[in-house]
Amino acid sequence: MGVTIDAQVAYYDVSAASLGELRRAMFVLGPRVDNRPWTAATQTNFRWIYRFERISTGCLLREAKLELRTKITFPRWNPTAEPDSATLEWWQQMNTGLMEHERGHALISVKAAGAIRRELEGMSGPTCEQVASMASSRATRLIAQQRQEQQEYDRSTRHGATQIEQAGRLRSP
Repeated sequence: MGVTIDAQVAYYDVSAASLGELRRAMFVLGPRVDNRPWTAATQTNFRWIYRFERISTGCLLREAKLELRTKITFPRWNPTAEPDSATLEWWQQMNTGLMEHERGHALISVKAAGAIRRELEGMSGPTCEQVASMASSRATRLIAQQRQEQQEYDRSTRHGATQIEQAGRLRSP
C-alpha cells in the first residue's frame, strides 16, 4: 500500500478523589491543541518520500511512500480515595466514548495518508523540480482537506460528546 503508520498512545496521570477534581485536573493537565485544553487528543504528522525516474517526456514520480505518525493522548485516573460507584461508572463510560472518538480521528488521518500516496504515485511532468513542486502542492491540499474533515467530525460529534452519550454517559453523580 505504501503507507507506514506509527501509532502511539500516551497517557497523562490525573490524581483525584471526586468527579469535580477529575474534571479540573483533566482541564489543567490534558493535552493542548491550538492552545486549547482537551480531555484527549489525536495528533498526526504526515511525511512523504519518493524517487524520480527520468523518462523521455521529462520526469516521473515513483515509489511514493507515506509515513503517518499518530499520537493519541488519554487521561489515566489515579484515585486518591476509594471512588463511589457513580463516579467510577462515569469514568468508565467517558473513557469508552473518548476512545471511540479519538479512534475516529486516527481513521480520518489513515484515509488521508492513502489518498496522498495514491495522488503522488505516477505523477509526471517536464522536469523533476516541477513534479516535486506539484507533489508538495497536492499533498498539502489533501492535508488541508483532512483537517477540514477532522473539524467536521468534531462538529458532528460535538468533540466526542455523542460517542460518550452512546457509551451510556451518566449524569454527573
